[in-house]
Amino acid sequence: MSKKVFLGGAAAVVAAFAVSPYFTGSVVESQVKAQVAALDSQPAYDAKLVDFQSGYLSSEGTILVTVKLGNMTDDGMELPEEINAEFQLSAQHGLLLTKYDAGIGLASWKLELVDDKLREYLEWGDGDALYHMTGSLGLFGGGEYRDRIAKFKVVENGDGVAVNFSGYQGRGAIDSDNIEYGGGFEQFKLATEGGARVDLKDMKFDINAETPLEKLLKGSVYEGESSLSIAQFYFEDKTMEQPLVLSNYQMNTRSDIGEDEVNASMSVAQTLESLTSSVISVNDIALDISMDNLNIEVLEAFQKLAANQDATAHPEVLLEEQKEFFVKRLMQFSEAEPSLKIDALKASFEQGDMNADMMMQLAAIDKLPQPIDNQVFWLSHVNSDANLSIDKPLATWLAEKQILMQLKNQLPPTRQDPEKMQQLAEQQAPLIISALIQQGFITEQDDAYVSKFTLQDGKFVLNGNELPIMQALQQ
Repeated sequence: MSKKVFLGGAAAVVAAFAVSPYFTGSVVESQVKAQVAALDSQPAYDAKLVDFQSGYLSSEGTILVTVKLGNMTDDGMELPEEINAEFQLSAQHGLLLTKYDAGIGLASWKLELVDDKLREYLEWGDGDALYHMTGSLGLFGGGEYRDRIAKFKVVENGDGVAVNFSGYQGRGAIDSDNIEYGGGFEQFKLATEGGARVDLKDMKFDINAETPLEKLLKGSVYEGESSLSIAQFYFEDKTMEQPLVLSNYQMNTRSDIGEDEVNASMSVAQTLESLTSSVISVNDIALDISMDNLNIEVLEAFQKLAANQDATAHPEVLLEEQKEFFVKRLMQFSEAEPSLKIDALKASFEQGDMNADMMMQLAAIDKLPQPIDNQVFWLSHVNSDANLSIDKPLATWLAEKQILMQLKNQLPPTRQDPEKMQQLAEQQAPLIISALIQQGFITEQDDAYVSKFTLQDGKFVLNGNELPIMQALQQ
């Protein structure tokens, strides 16, 4: 290689490093404006870029975010209807990045919540930002970032509420058509003067969304998956004999778009290792739900409706608006024959196990009934299948608990004798189960009681016996 070629190549590299900051400064500004606009479109937020100054090697900006609490606040708590937060943005332009997130790239940045007005409500380390993010924009447009929320506690207040938060750490990556993010915290503790206490330990979540960030914030349906885990949830108050404890909760979700890009499917799988309280102890709880043939246009239209609703309006007003929306879109939603499935519902009690599943699907609807709530019509166009199996000792125990609950509601406290009430529950529980068998609601199978229900073409069948429900409704 000749010296001229080598020097020419070196000169080109030097020129690229020298000139690129000038151009990437405009890229940073356009990206910031786009993300602020996307946040501003969310119903609970107002976001404004109140100041932005771009230089050759760096940019500085101020972003004002207003969180609208509206009807989310409790009238008994001393909270404002909205909270204003001021974020300071500092960015370095590439290609050679030495600050915030060093390396080779178009830009690196730091975003901090430095507004000390929030110290009226929260207390955190002096000189530290309550929220802090650093990240970088790669040569081909992809970005990586890390963020954190400082450890804080609630300042003494008239509500008698104490809060301690261990701090939060997160990490993510974004490119033109994909978003990955994960984060979590070690502990969140809340206590009141009345003796109530909440303790949340080791929360983690991850999301992988196969969509641009702008579409995600606009409520577009996308393909992707997410997970959430909580090691322990603890709650107690002075009225409880022993605390409520949930251990090792896990939720995994998945969404997919059909090949025709008209319908989508979603699934949610939840597990809980154990739940204990003064009245119940359950292990290995699982609930798997899936929904198929969901019209994407309807889902996105509903997201748009929710985004445009007044967050300060009364909940009944919001529900009525949503009800009117679904009535107008019901035909479009029904044409795809959407379905809801409980693929698995199971739990293990000390007395035995319970397992159930269910499927329900709208079918063969070419026009809507008048009136819209015609029960005979909808039951004629719903296909359903449900199965239940419950161990006999567990069924007896649940029947006893139901009887005890009825006795406590019916008898005045002065006439309640726990020992006699328990004896009566033990006597009555087998009679109730026997009556359910005679009426055909359950059947015996080995060591369990089982039930199978189907609804097909308007015919109700329970454990092999057709029920005259449609005839009763038509009369």
